[in-house]
Amino acid sequence: MKNKNIWIDLSLLNLCIVGMLGFILRSKILFSLPGINYLNLLDAHSHFAFGGWVTLALLFLLVRELLPESFGKRSVYPWLFGGIVLSTLGILLTISFNNKSFLAGFFPDLFILITYVFGWFFIKDIRKSGAGKTVSLLCISAIISLILSSAGPITLTYLHAIKSFHTFLNRDASYVYLHLQYNGFFTLAVFALLFHKLNPKISIRSRQHFYGFSVLLCVSIFPSLFLNFLWQDPNNLFRIIAVTGSILIFISVTWFIVSALPLLKYARMAMPVVRYILFLSTGAFVLKMYLQSFTIFPSIGNAVFGDRPAIIGFLHLVFLGFVSPFILAYYVQISMLNIKIKLTGVALILFMTGVVFNEIILMLQGLGAMFLKSSYLFSWLLWGISILLMMGTISIFTARIKSRMLFSGPV
Repeated sequence: MKNKNIWIDLSLLNLCIVGMLGFILRSKILFSLPGINYLNLLDAHSHFAFGGWVTLALLFLLVRELLPESFGKRSVYPWLFGGIVLSTLGILLTISFNNKSFLAGFFPDLFILITYVFGWFFIKDIRKSGAGKTVSLLCISAIISLILSSAGPITLTYLHAIKSFHTFLNRDASYVYLHLQYNGFFTLAVFALLFHKLNPKISIRSRQHFYGFSVLLCVSIFPSLFLNFLWQDPNNLFRIIAVTGSILIFISVTWFIVSALPLLKYARMAMPVVRYILFLSTGAFVLKMYLQSFTIFPSIGNAVFGDRPAIIGFLHLVFLGFVSPFILAYYVQISMLNIKIKLTGVALILFMTGVVFNEIILMLQGLGAMFLKSSYLFSWLLWGISILLMMGTISIFTARIKSRMLFSGPV
């Protein structure tokens, strides 16, 4: 793919911006910061984190890694990546300052349209690419989840247009979007990339086990969606589907653990920093899956869907604990982040330290809220951690640029 370096650079630059926005949001909780609308910036931050960082990075990697070079060189993909960059930047600037303007609606719609076009071309290409059945199943399901997730924001736009304040519909539309992004697109794309790397190195039996896990994971997406509706006390049919989803999630993650244990020997072949990041990322995935499965129990489900710190902690567990570290580790593995640069290792450790402490504090805050005990100290701790995360993202981007200046070739 022509000019492949620019998409790596822009994705990491966008990660920097996400880190800076997180710091500003945490600062706004503690300090007045006149001129900054917290809710507008929060909305812009989440949209930009999803689109400008994770979506750009994952779609670029899917094209670069999974498609034959002749397909990856097609001019349509750089145009689509450029559209993602421009639309997410437009989302950030317009929603941050005026989320009711015409442009604040135009850029999200443009982003959705671009994902539709990408899905059309990519699914056609991946079916012709000769990718293995496991990788094909996962990446096609990931793109379908990405496309279907747009039903959430489209529904919210319609509800706002007709001035509907129906609580159930608004929350359900948001949960549909988040579910199909987090548990659909993000998760499935990550495993498509992981198994693409692993398949040439593992036995036929291991490939069969991972195919079984992938089928379960993909099948679980639809029924587990109904776990998000339990907060509104739905009818028995919804509960039966939700229970089915919960069981499928539990079986799939358990299957993954059993299948992955024999492959620990391959972890020794990876670079130390990659190995540690992948262990943390995998741990976050397993924890996320078991927590999601256990939301079928009212005491846990009510906490997850009714306790804001618990919701934020769960979302960060997936975004910061699972997906983002995997992308960074993958960048290192394919030499897009050069570990020969000392700053790269320091930056990754800095970022991952912030991720771990962020999750610990968020979970403690969530538990405190569940037991009606809270402390203003949490806000100060999270503010300090946001500085650590921001420094980590800036250092990662700096290391990337430094490696571009010192080395030629794959970077």
